[in-house]
Amino acid sequence: MFAIGFSDLWTYGAGTQERLPLSALPAEGGHIHGRLQMQVAGRHVPDLGFFGPTDVCLNEWAHELHSALLVLQASPESSHTYDEGEQGQPAYRFERLGEHLYVSVVDAAFSGGKADPEWQKVECGFGDFAEAVAAFLVAFRSQVEREAPATGTLWWRQAVERAAALEQRD
Repeated sequence: MFAIGFSDLWTYGAGTQERLPLSALPAEGGHIHGRLQMQVAGRHVPDLGFFGPTDVCLNEWAHELHSALLVLQASPESSHTYDEGEQGQPAYRFERLGEHLYVSVVDAAFSGGKADPEWQKVECGFGDFAEAVAAFLVAFRSQVEREAPATGTLWWRQAVERAAALEQRD
């Protein structure tokens, strides 16, 4: 089983960390933070938000989950690692072997974040992962566009889709 949930979304103004409602989301350069929960085989993935559980960067996670899905769908033996590269966060590796997906919390290459020995190759079905990521992306985009109707669609295209497309070309 793989499950994703999110709540308590917010953005911040230019040059400040003041929490603002999503209706204040700028079309370009805006960031969305909030609560993100991921479960693999009934276990919560740890350390998603360095500054606490309601300060997870959903810009990054939406982009990375979208990218991971594209990479992992392309080949039955593939992997995708998300290494945020800052604030001492660990990296997250998603490895597909046929119909199985293994999630690990591993050492970060640049930030000094450390692997979690309790989170090595936690297994679930690849189909469960693909369904959960697709449902998360639809629900997240829908909420962003509903709460930020003037900027949400453009923000989504720039922050999630365009970034993933550029990554696929590299």
